[in-house]
Amino acid sequence: MSKPNVKKGGKSLSPATPQHDPIEEKYYNKLAWLADRTEKSRIADFIENYQKPGRVIWINMLAGVSRGVGLTIGTAIIIFIAVYILSFFVSMPLVGKYIAQLLDWVNTFKHTK
Repeated sequence: MSKPNVKKGGKSLSPATPQHDPIEEKYYNKLAWLADRTEKSRIADFIENYQKPGRVIWINMLAGVSRGVGLTIGTAIIIFIAVYILSFFVSMPLVGKYIAQLLDWVNTFKHTK
């Protein structure tokens, strides 16, 4: 079983805390400081978002619009690639007739818009 973290001077020390090597202790202290700052910044970000709900709504709206535009553009690219590849199979005996009808339908729809 592992030992629980020990509190010392407001900081929690894990069992892997370096005891004698000053270089390891220096890096451990820097890493502990970085972890502490990261945790504090998350709390500060949460409080800022809680105090400004309009900002949260705006960011989420922007993210939704970005996803929608990306999905639309991605779908258009995939459909274009599929139609381009299918256009090579028009001359095939069995499948060609159906693909030609599909391409005619796509071209008709494209010209009506």
